[in-house]
Amino acid sequence: MDIYEYAKENKLLSRSAVGGNEFREFFKNIKIKTVVEIGTYKGISSAYMAQFAKKVFTFDIRDYKEKYKLWQELGIENKIFYYTIKGKNENFEGKFQSSKNKVNIEDVINSIRFDFAFIDGEHTYEDVKRDFELVKHCGKVLFHDVAKKSFTGVRKFVDEIGAEVTGNIGYWHK
Repeated sequence: MDIYEYAKENKLLSRSAVGGNEFREFFKNIKIKTVVEIGTYKGISSAYMAQFAKKVFTFDIRDYKEKYKLWQELGIENKIFYYTIKGKNENFEGKFQSSKNKVNIEDVINSIRFDFAFIDGEHTYEDVKRDFELVKHCGKVLFHDVAKKSFTGVRKFVDEIGAEVTGNIGYWHK
């Protein structure tokens, strides 16, 4: 099943990287095995990347339940491993779920062997930099929302590290 078409038909592209043509085109020219994604939201980008990878480990501060149904309907639920993370937004998170069952993102990431990372979490300069520091050792990192005027921190950081920018994505590699 074409995940982009599925997401389009079900009106799931809002706020998703998959809605951007440059994101979809990017994956036609790269080989990946194991992905770490920071910023799951409703799981569309996780699902899209699962088409190209054997495993996707994805992290967010809020557990949007609808992603599980999506992954199951697409038949990729066994390829995606979701974690709700502890973080600076504990007050925000507490409105939606208990603090139990949250993981320390550094501990989980340090236990995974991965060759690609996608950063689409919090959009401040400091948060993007922190996320990058967690995953840069894999050698290939893709950023989302680099062209949005409301997320200038993402663009500032991407420019600082010399990532290649195409539309709304930035790609850094060793």
